[in-house]
Amino acid sequence: MAQSLAQTGTTCQLTTHPIPSLPAESPPDSVLVRFLASPVNRVDLMVLNNQYPLKPKYTSPTTNTPIPGFDGIALVESSTSPLFSPGDLTLPRDLGLGTWRTHAILPASSLLKLPPSVSTISPIDASLIRSGALIAHLLLTNPSTPLKAGDHIIISAGTSTVSQFLIQLAKHRGIKPILVIRDRPNPEPVKAELLALGAEAVLTESEVEAGLLLPKQPIILALDSVFGKVGELLAASLAPGGKFVLVGLLAGPKASMQLTTQHLFNRQLSFLPFRGSEHLKRMGDEQTESLIGEIARMFVDGTLKRPRVKVVDWTTAGEGEVEKALKEAVELAKGEAGHVKTVWKLT
Repeated sequence: MAQSLAQTGTTCQLTTHPIPSLPAESPPDSVLVRFLASPVNRVDLMVLNNQYPLKPKYTSPTTNTPIPGFDGIALVESSTSPLFSPGDLTLPRDLGLGTWRTHAILPASSLLKLPPSVSTISPIDASLIRSGALIAHLLLTNPSTPLKAGDHIIISAGTSTVSQFLIQLAKHRGIKPILVIRDRPNPEPVKAELLALGAEAVLTESEVEAGLLLPKQPIILALDSVFGKVGELLAASLAPGGKFVLVGLLAGPKASMQLTTQHLFNRQLSFLPFRGSEHLKRMGDEQTESLIGEIARMFVDGTLKRPRVKVVDWTTAGEGEVEKALKEAVELAKGEAGHVKTVWKLT
């Protein structure tokens, strides 16, 4: 039997239904995939709380309610598209594919293929590429914010998956990342962990607000996944002519930042949005799949290491354990600084 987490209000219910198959009359671009792993990302939790503009595109055949999940790794079981063959590993190209399920029939145009040379990649690692390592790479190579070795950048949500991948990639390019983490009773163990990954410095939000320990070298780029007050702190730390890139809205969709003439006229700061999906569209299929293959190889050869995650195995979970794990992930995301990401091991 196939399984899927179907949304019920602000939580989900694990449902079962027959494994789908590709009927003979299927459109010529249909792909039957078996999902191997899927993370519980912050954006998924925002979807559950109706705080994100994009909604799930698919529903459970059991409950006819949305199936969350924007990210994951899947294995092709069968295909009517010449672009995919059984055994291919795929990532979501589109958002909202409903990756919190074991099986799905999806359009070939909604998927990205990994090269056969990385077929040994861990499914848990691969599930973190699309919304984690890939986004980190795009942020460091964004033509709108060119960087070179020795440049200092500042990053909020310092314990996030994207930030931890970004540290490692920046280290290889000689870029100096300064991480900002949420205040907590004892930040030193977290600081030590991020410094070991390659961070130039790790500061709490209170330390940034007090102007403590910021480097003397100019900070030319701020990558903000929080917005609100934290975004204001990052903007204040930028050197004249610096650029502020909005990556996410962890402070919530109603958060706001105060900008003054000091930001725009005196210091001539630039404020830019970042949407990973838009960057991928501009890159095109061939370049995108080549980049994904490059990142996957970094996992295989040990260059990139995933952050600590909590793996919940659907194949061995008892009754109610998956739903319980999701509720715990939701609660931790609300209050605990630097919570560990949950990843579903699906099949």
